[in-house]
Amino acid sequence: MLIVSQALLWTAVIVLSVAVAALARQIGVLHERIAPVGALAISQGPQPGEAAPKLTVETLAGPSAKIGGARETLRSQLLFFVSPTCPICKQLLPTVLRFANAEKMDLLVLGDGDEAQHRQMADRFKIDTRQFAISTEVGQTYRVGKLPYAVLIDDRGTIVAQGLVNTREHLESLTNVQETGFKSVQDYLVSRRTSQQESADNG
Repeated sequence: MLIVSQALLWTAVIVLSVAVAALARQIGVLHERIAPVGALAISQGPQPGEAAPKLTVETLAGPSAKIGGARETLRSQLLFFVSPTCPICKQLLPTVLRFANAEKMDLLVLGDGDEAQHRQMADRFKIDTRQFAISTEVGQTYRVGKLPYAVLIDDRGTIVAQGLVNTREHLESLTNVQETGFKSVQDYLVSRRTSQQESADNG
């Protein structure tokens, strides 16, 4: 009986090992097929690779802030468009502040509308009022229609990437553009599909 029990036990172990290996392989296949999720680029307004329009806005602190052009700080500039009535904006703001600080970016939060509400927003999230401006012009220039929206401009004043952002992953996808060479996640997906199709045709 002992020998039979051991044989059954080893059989069960082998079956489970095969099942785990099969599941691991399937997870790998699914991971390979799942497309990366990034900021959704909108094909309107200034585009990545173009010079960012040079604009000047007055911050909540009073002094003006410049958008576009070469940066004296030699740091990239992150424009983050928000609204006090946008729940996702408020949810993501702490992440944006930490992200910009970690990546050593010059952050400029931009809103449009009632100044008092924006000041309350800045106070609630402890945003430096020198980093917060209310400007209809900037939103119109970049054709921002949905929020939250972000634009990354490098230290030379060139637009690196832009798009709707809902998570930290979306924010990180903006900086990944500099590493991958693709202007957006959509461009990456198109390139990958094209490569896969070419491989299939050649095969």
